[in-house]
Amino acid sequence: MEPIDLKTAREMVERYKSTRKTIIDDHHGVNDTESTWIPLDKLKEFISNLPSDATGVRLHFGVHDADHGNAPHQTSVAIVGTVAGKGVDQHVDAIQSDDVANLAVSGLAALRSTRECPPMCQS
Repeated sequence: MEPIDLKTAREMVERYKSTRKTIIDDHHGVNDTESTWIPLDKLKEFISNLPSDATGVRLHFGVHDADHGNAPHQTSVAIVGTVAGKGVDQHVDAIQSDDVANLAVSGLAALRSTRECPPMCQS
């Protein structure tokens, strides 16, 4: 992971909004997610519960179903712990592999974001 400066980060976010988000909004008739928030204590707890053989975490993009209370049909993320795969620099998670899914009870289960923006942009 490499740090980027704030100017680059802002440009990336604006590029997303003016391209992908616009297409999603138009095609699906939603005001789709621009960002999502996760409480720091929940993220720390998730990381501290990863098993000792975890190699990192992967962010999977997903979409809430129509019955979601705060953000129906909105883009969200699922954070999943990874373990080493068979290849060089390969990392596998429980969403990608049933073999790894069996390890989910040991701390590789997913964590979801909690406040998609929009609609929950003020908190």
